[in-house]
Amino acid sequence: MKNKKAFTLIEVIIASAILSITVFWVYKLIWENSKLINNSDNFLQLNNLFLNTEECIKSKKDYFILQNIWSIEKIDFWTDLKNCNTWATISVEINNINHFIKTKITWTWADYRDIEINIEADWIWIQKKEFRLLYF
Repeated sequence: MKNKKAFTLIEVIIASAILSITVFWVYKLIWENSKLINNSDNFLQLNNLFLNTEECIKSKKDYFILQNIWSIEKIDFWTDLKNCNTWATISVEINNINHFIKTKITWTWADYRDIEINIEADWIWIQKKEFRLLYF
């Protein structure tokens, strides 16, 4: 009677194949999760940019009312994304991604204006948000 003390070649090939498939699926799972996290961060930045743009327009509301401005074409945020101007470029770079901001007044009434904000980036289609700028 022979004692088997070593693996056969077939057993080693099967074990290597199972191990390779397992490592591949773990790598793919990690890659998909990192892609999901990256997209989540990009959407978070996009939503923050919408809020910052809206707050910028609200902070300049008196200027738009007094000058009877009908369109808001350019909004520029400083590097801290807190201070803004409405006279410079419409491109904002966040995490090496350019976001292009376009705003327009869609409706004007006696005591408010409806404003539409469009943000476009390399990684996503144009995203829109509307808000109402009240005069009082």
